[in-house]
Parts: sequence; C-alpha cells; structure tokens
Amino acid sequence: QTLGAFPLQICAKPLFTYIAANALAVFVFNRRRRRVIQAVMARQTPYTWERPRMRLFWEVIVRDFTEDLWIQNFRMNASTFFQLCSAIGPLVAPAASCPREPVSTNKRIAIAVYKLATCAEYRVVAETFGVSKTTVHRCVNGVCQAICTKLMKQYIALPNVEEAQQIAQRNYEAHGIPQVYGAIDGSHIPIRAPSDGYRDYVNRKGWTSIVLQAVVDDQLMIRDLCVGSPGSAHDAAVFATSNLFRYLSIFIDHFKIEGVQVPLLLAGDPAYPLLPWVMKGFSGPNLTEAQTLFNEHLGAIRVKVEHTFGQLKTRWRVMAKMCDIDHDFMPTVVAACCIIHNICEEQKQQLPPAALHPAPQLQQPQGHTRDEHDSVALEIRQALVNHLLRRH
Repeated sequence: QTLGAFPLQICAKPLFTYIAANALAVFVFNRRRRRVIQAVMARQTPYTWERPRMRLFWEVIVRDFTEDLWIQNFRMNASTFFQLCSAIGPLVAPAASCPREPVSTNKRIAIAVYKLATCAEYRVVAETFGVSKTTVHRCVNGVCQAICTKLMKQYIALPNVEEAQQIAQRNYEAHGIPQVYGAIDGSHIPIRAPSDGYRDYVNRKGWTSIVLQAVVDDQLMIRDLCVGSPGSAHDAAVFATSNLFRYLSIFIDHFKIEGVQVPLLLAGDPAYPLLPWVMKGFSGPNLTEAQTLFNEHLGAIRVKVEHTFGQLKTRWRVMAKMCDIDHDFMPTVVAACCIIHNICEEQKQQLPPAALHPAPQLQQPQGHTRDEHDSVALEIRQALVNHLLRRH
C-alpha cells in the first residue's frame, strides 16, 4: 500500500505544473482574442438588435378600412385622423438620429389613439402594431402631451360674452330659462391605485379615481375642464379650487328679468353651490308645482353635460375602465380625450351603432346636496321661476 501511494505523490507536482501552464496560455489567448474583436467592432457600424415583429395591422390592414372600421378602431374617420396628424405631427416625429428604423409619425399617433379608444393593455397594443411595450408607452405619453400643448387653447375655451349670449338664447328657446349658457358637472375617472396617498383617491363608492369637472354647451362641446383632483374630493371643493371659479366671478353680463339683474349662468346639480352665476334646482321633499317645473326645465339644460360624459366614455374606453396608465399621467390622457372629442363633434362625427355598445362603467359617486343661503342667488332663482311661469 505504501508503494502504491508513492507514484501518486510523485505525479501530483508535474500535473499541477501542466494545468497552470495551460491556464496561463488560455488566459493569454482569450485576452488577445478580445482585443482583436474590439478592434474589428470599432471599425463597424453600430448594430442594434431588434426583435422581429409582425407589422400587418397599420401597414396593411388599416389601408383597406372602410369609414365604419376607422371609427370602430380609432373613433374618428380617416380624414379627421390625418387632420390630427397634421396638427401635432411635428411634435411627435421620430428623431433623425434614431439607430434603427423609426416608427413613423402617423403610426405613433395611431398607436396612441387606439390605446385611448380601446383601453387595451400596453402588451395587446404592442402586439397589434408590431412594436414593443416601451414604444407604445412612449407614443401614448408623447401624443397626449402634444395634443394638450398644441390644441388645448384652440378647442377648449369658454365662450366670450357674445357667444355666451347666443348659446343662452338657444337654451332659452328650447327650455324657457334665460341667461344659461352652459352646464357644469363632475365625473369620476377610474385610475390604477397609486402607492402613495391611496386613501385620497378612494371615492364614496370605494374605488380609486380622479375627478373631471367640465362645462358643456348646448352642442355637447366641452368649453372648460379641470381634471386631476383625487376621488375623495367633493364636487364643490373641486369647483372652488378651479380656475373656472375665479374666472366666472368676473364673467358678468346682466339682463333684467322680472325686475332682477340676472348675469350669464351655468346650470349645476345639487352638489354645487347656488351662486349668482351658478344656478341649480330646488331640493327637498315638498316642492311646489312651480319649483318642480323649474327643476324639470333646468334639468333639461343640465343633462347635456351628462350626455357628454357618456359620449366621452363610450368613445374613449380609457376613461371608463381601470387601465394600466400611471395615475400621474391620467389627467393629461383625459384632457387629450376631451380635446379629440371636441374635434370629432366639430366634424359632426357620430359613432356608428357597432361602436355604441355601452361602455362598462363603475358606479359614479353622488354628491351631497348643499343648503344655500346666498340671498342674491336666491333672488335670481326666484326671478327665473316667475319668468318661466309667465312664459309657460
């Protein structure tokens, strides 16, 4: 046994020397190989790997779309879509230094509009258009920002005094109440629950949302918006902190009705304060016939804003469903949807029956009725009641 172990002890040293020598040779070889590869790569054009994707929807299929298919997929016809592309194209065009084949400007806008219209997940939109999820995310952010930057002042604006008088006259002829040029209301937009301040965004129905406050005229055009307040905020609180509140206090054009000076008015629901320039109906269980009649006629004006919210959420499903867009960016998305809504309304585009399936919506929280003690506003409301009775 001693003799058997002896040869192994003799062979161990040469074996170690052999392994060490070969390891050194391998190290030197690999180092030289890396240097050669680096030298060759430095002389080549940079290469960016891109996963092969199917690109049939936008490049092939959409080209054969009928007008109905355009509206079903993008909520607007081709003419309006390319009008939008012309308006914001320079703001979303790909950079000239892009190392790979860039996504075209029109395709970027199509990706964003499709996302707003369908509320499909980023993954689904990416597969549909043959791009990455990151590209979809960038398109949605870039296009919505461009729409708000370029088109907000053009398409979302309160009427001047002359136009407000014209709107008020149309409302008067249709509903019998003078001086009302628009309706105001709030709607809760579902959002993905934020990690910080979660409770602030939980509304009275128990789901997370932000509030969209909008003023709508008789043509269902959005004339003013304020979006982004957390879902726990009351409609009256959102209104009191909005730019609209500060502006309306100086937006005065009086007309004498039943011996009372009545300014131009907005119609609001019971959650809003009764002010000399914000009119709402009577509340309580024992209303007189005159008060009930006034509520019906004022409600016919106010319902326009509810119809507009319905159209918004039918046209843009991203406003009706909980989606994967970050809550911090949702106010920009909602504002962009409102702007495109006005563009579509201006173009007199009606959604076809195939696209008018009611969007599934979470139940909206109801605001609390506010008791009012503004003596001037009460006097104005009574003058409107008297005028309606005399006309009726």
